[in-house]
Amino acid sequence: MPRRNLLIIHTGALGDFVLCWPLILALGRLHPQSRIIVVTQASKGVLAEAALRVESTDIENGWHALFAGDGAIDPRVATLLDGAHAIYSFLSAAEETFTKNLSARANGAQLVPMRTIPPVDWTKHASEWLLEQLKFQPAVRTAVEQILRSVATRGIGTGRSHDGDVVIHPGSGSQAKCWPLKRFVELIERLKRNRRDVRVLLGEVELERWSGVERESLQQLATVRKPANYLELFNDLRSAAELIANDSGPAHLGAIVGVPTLTLFGPASDPAVWRPLGPRVLTLREESMDKLTVAKVFAAARTLAAGG
Repeated sequence: MPRRNLLIIHTGALGDFVLCWPLILALGRLHPQSRIIVVTQASKGVLAEAALRVESTDIENGWHALFAGDGAIDPRVATLLDGAHAIYSFLSAAEETFTKNLSARANGAQLVPMRTIPPVDWTKHASEWLLEQLKFQPAVRTAVEQILRSVATRGIGTGRSHDGDVVIHPGSGSQAKCWPLKRFVELIERLKRNRRDVRVLLGEVELERWSGVERESLQQLATVRKPANYLELFNDLRSAAELIANDSGPAHLGAIVGVPTLTLFGPASDPAVWRPLGPRVLTLREESMDKLTVAKVFAAARTLAAGG
């Protein structure tokens, strides 16, 4: 039976997942007759299906045996592996248990262990780290470079349409990456005085972290939406005229689909490494998030809205 499956295994955070999308798109271009299948958490898989037009399978369904190697493999997983001609895994290094078990079980498939997070001393963009790991696969590397140039020009082409709203995502998985909520409130007030409609997106982290009073401060000024999953987040973002966000997964997702994106950075992460990929991206960084003023963010948002 011919092997037609090409698997990409990724279980990291949303922003890290989006940064590997150029590889997924490049592999689809190089292997048009293959089934490109993303193995990840279910919500991220549905997002990949919508944004990248690939297949997906839930890593929670049957893949656990490969982490220990002491149990029978699920028949559904066995079928995917038996039909695979290549596997790109961001889950573990070459010497780790999962990769060893995967290699033994998917005998005959090309296995490429990958890492999303660059080394601590890495000073280039994270996309350069992706390319660095492909240096022994020149055809794949060249295809990824082509996709990166396309993303920098027009995004990934999801048929985006905007309705004029400025979308704000005021949270992040790390509290250290968050601009103070009161600054976001002041920014929304300034945007509304300048006749901009504002939509705020809140995820599970923000709903757990903030009090009812803090959430109410946003609801009094803007439409607040609470996407239940990544697909809802994707649809909310691609209808935005502009996105203002901390360094977070939604910032990466909005930017790569072509939304003009302003991303706020502090000392916790470096935009030289973690700047979102996309055609219209601005970043602001201060030595502490407290020193990032509303005036500076508002001016950058106006520049971005004007095409800067």
